[in-house]
Amino acid sequence: MNKILKMVVALSFILVPVVVQAKPLNRAEIAQAMLNKTISTRRFGFSIKMLYRSSGTVSARSIAGTSNGTWHYSGSNKVCTTFPSGPAKGTSCVTFTKIGANRYRSSEGVSFTVR
Repeated sequence: MNKILKMVVALSFILVPVVVQAKPLNRAEIAQAMLNKTISTRRFGFSIKMLYRSSGTVSARSIAGTSNGTWHYSGSNKVCTTFPSGPAKGTSCVTFTKIGANRYRSSEGVSFTVR
């Protein structure tokens, strides 16, 4: 009985999934993964395509129209985006975490793909 109990305990450590806390991307990782590439997500009930340009401008396109704004880094891993109008009017600063191949999630909980 003692051997069986030891085996069960040992197996439970092997079979328990390891939870890895992904850390936010840093500036270099953000630039490599996202700048000048198409970002696709759903927000405000719409499918949205975004493009962060290395020039510091950003555009968001949906069926409701196009909104242009600016972006900049804040600290070592935050991206602050400012839109002067539209559903995302104002400034929002977020971090990004990789969750899969070409898949990311913002610190606001928005998942998106990059192509």
